Amino acid sequence: MAVVKLKNPQLATVRVADLTNPSGTRTESVVSEGSFTIVTDEPEARGGTDTAAAPLFYFTTSLGACQAVQIRKVAEAMRMEVGEIRIKTETTTDRIDGIDGKNKVMRFCAAEMTIDIETNESEDKIERLKKISEDQCPVGNLFTDAGYEPVLHWNIHPLKS
Repeated sequence: MAVVKLKNPQLATVRVADLTNPSGTRTESVVSEGSFTIVTDEPEARGGTDTAAAPLFYFTTSLGACQAVQIRKVAEAMRMEVGEIRIKTETTTDRIDGIDGKNKVMRFCAAEMTIDIETNESEDKIERLKKISEDQCPVGNLFTDAGYEPVLHWNIHPLKS
């Protein structure tokens, strides 16, 4: 088990997922908040049954979803009017030498998001929204902490009436 050193452990939140993998690559995870089941699998080409998205796609999706949530929360706190948010999220993996120096292991090495957001707010408010929401995305911060800061491209569109 990994030990994470927190700056202020009194504010730590624990999230639990109970996973079941009876055989193969299909795994069902029941998460502690609510009664949600997340199913992952691998494509047939990687030995799976292709009955669900691969775990790496959930991580990619988590990055975009986390950023969208942070944009909404920050905009609300700033009393900004924001319409639809669309985010295209791309993550890149590479294979590098593993601990034995022979077998290659997959590692994330880049993340990029194109964010389309509807708002009629001032440029100053939008710039503040960008900075704060990028800083507050925990999934994005995983990339940043690993030395691969996500690249974000923002496209601002007029708010539809």
